[in-house]
Amino acid sequence: MDFFAAQDQRRRKTKWLVLLYALSLLTITIAVYLVAAIAIGLIGGNHGNRDIGLFNLPLFAVVAGGTCLVIFGASLAKILELRSGGQHIASQLGGTRVPASTTDLDERKLLNVVEEMALASGISVPPVYILNNEPGINAFAAGYTPADAVIGVNRGTIQKLNRDELQGVIAHEFSHILNGDMRLNIRLIGILFGIQMLTMIGYFVMRAVGTGRRRSRRNNKEGGGMIAILGIAFGLILIGSVGQFFARWIKAMVSRQREYLADASAVQFTRYPNGIGGALKVIGATHGGSKVESPEAEQLSHMFFANSFSSSIFSLFATHPPLVPRIQKLDDSFNGDFKGYLKIRQRIAAARAAKRREEKNQPHVSPLGRMFPPEIAEKFSVDPTLLLAAIGVPNQKDVKRSRALLKSLPEQLSIAAHHPYSARCVAFAMLASEEPTLRAQQLALIDSSEGETTLETTKQLLPILDALPLVYRLPVMEMIQASLADVSHQQYKQFRQTVLGLVEIDHQVSLFEFVVKHHLLMHLDRRFEYQQPPQIRYKNTLQLSQEIELMLSAFASASALGSVLKTQQEPDPADALQAYRLAMQVVELGSAEESNAELRSWEVDQLEACMQKLHQASLPVKKRFLYAAAVLITYDHEITIAESEFFRAVAESLDCPVPILAAGRTQRVAMPD
Repeated sequence: MDFFAAQDQRRRKTKWLVLLYALSLLTITIAVYLVAAIAIGLIGGNHGNRDIGLFNLPLFAVVAGGTCLVIFGASLAKILELRSGGQHIASQLGGTRVPASTTDLDERKLLNVVEEMALASGISVPPVYILNNEPGINAFAAGYTPADAVIGVNRGTIQKLNRDELQGVIAHEFSHILNGDMRLNIRLIGILFGIQMLTMIGYFVMRAVGTGRRRSRRNNKEGGGMIAILGIAFGLILIGSVGQFFARWIKAMVSRQREYLADASAVQFTRYPNGIGGALKVIGATHGGSKVESPEAEQLSHMFFANSFSSSIFSLFATHPPLVPRIQKLDDSFNGDFKGYLKIRQRIAAARAAKRREEKNQPHVSPLGRMFPPEIAEKFSVDPTLLLAAIGVPNQKDVKRSRALLKSLPEQLSIAAHHPYSARCVAFAMLASEEPTLRAQQLALIDSSEGETTLETTKQLLPILDALPLVYRLPVMEMIQASLADVSHQQYKQFRQTVLGLVEIDHQVSLFEFVVKHHLLMHLDRRFEYQQPPQIRYKNTLQLSQEIELMLSAFASASALGSVLKTQQEPDPADALQAYRLAMQVVELGSAEESNAELRSWEVDQLEACMQKLHQASLPVKKRFLYAAAVLITYDHEITIAESEFFRAVAESLDCPVPILAAGRTQRVAMPD
């Protein structure tokens, strides 16, 4: 299943969830009304008043309005509480942010795996949280979009799993990020909390009635009223419990199937079923398994890699399939012998240790050279549908490329990218102009706004970034975002001001600066709550015709594409125009008969406004636009790294991440009719 199909399936599940929620709400409202009518009738009888009857429209309207107000209000309040995304959920579970500079070997292994997976997926590296007080094997991904996602992992996970198994677990969680499952998970939390509110109100009223009865024992009439109110409280508890039953059942039904899909995506990602399968076997063989001790485990159970509390494993409310059937989907030869797997695992570990000792004696060969031979380092043939098929669907080759790229980074740059302070300097150095006078002005700005120490660190990084090959630039930008997420809100505010100052110091923005500014700040702005995830406003390409024309004109400007990564290449005006016209037909803003479309003149600041509107487009519109862009840049049957990285930057900014150099794929993606 491709990225767009997975997103479409998620939207259909959301509609189904809304329908079930509406039916549950109607049932709960009727039940509350019946309890209220009976209780009011009882109170009226005790006072000698006329019975209001079982069917009373004004009373039903009041009860329905009050019930909906309570449930909707509680759900909305809970969702607003979670608006900061995954960081709030990780903190709620007792998670501690793992600093990029950690020297703990287990944490270092975890960060390396997450970084590889993120770069292979084409998204910024998410912050990672450790649940230090959790000895069980479990993990979760939380957030609204890839831009504000976090990965959370139990301490037991990194202590008890080997690297392959850990990679399988993280790949599973990345599939939830890429498939849009996280937003649905947060909505489920809100739904459950809203229905739970009725039970909470019932308990509160019951406690209040208990106090009131002690004060009113001498007044028989008041005592009768108290008994009726006590009946209402008990009814609310009962109705809330029934509502919770249905809400948890819905949560379990939605979650189980998604877990199977995430397992399958993880295998496609790593091409190693024994990775995620092995992690599940270790869970089965380990005391405590995947249990999470936090009191929030039940509420957030659908967000975890495996069942977070043991009482639900075989119940109707289990959010995950049983371990054995789940493993057999990955390894049909598994017979349920969890302990036997641990013995096999020990033998494999010994063999790998021996192999590593042999490799230490072999001459070193650059892993980047193996992955990107010189003859294909600058250009490669690619079909536009294969570029689209790569979106949100990374595979094993993408993981190997990202691993090779990380190993080949200059050591000083790699160290700087993994510390919050020096990661700022990496961003500043990346924005430094090649023109000496302008660069001097930028360095003076860094000195005045950030201080001498930051200036000196930036100067040390400048020659490294000036010599950095094209293929590194966007991945480095994605890497430093994880480190920059560690700074305080005040530090980010200052960093943001400096970045904008460096971009605007010459009163004009280059396309390269646009990519850095938009791609870097967009993600961090969401993490630091400068902006919220965009809402869908445009569902037709015609609504965004001007924006799409400008963006495609930028893609058609081959010389501008070269400047994205500070290279020079002269475009062929005739080829660029023909490619543009073909792309306009693909996006349905032109036709074969109307082949006289001309390239639009554009400025970089216009592209910023275009991207803001495209952010608010529906997924089918984004898909058609990105396919048109892919057709345009592959018109000459070749795509340079500069073109590829510009395409990746634009696509990832639209929450449609593309892996590094996604070429040579065999799976095509269905295009919109």
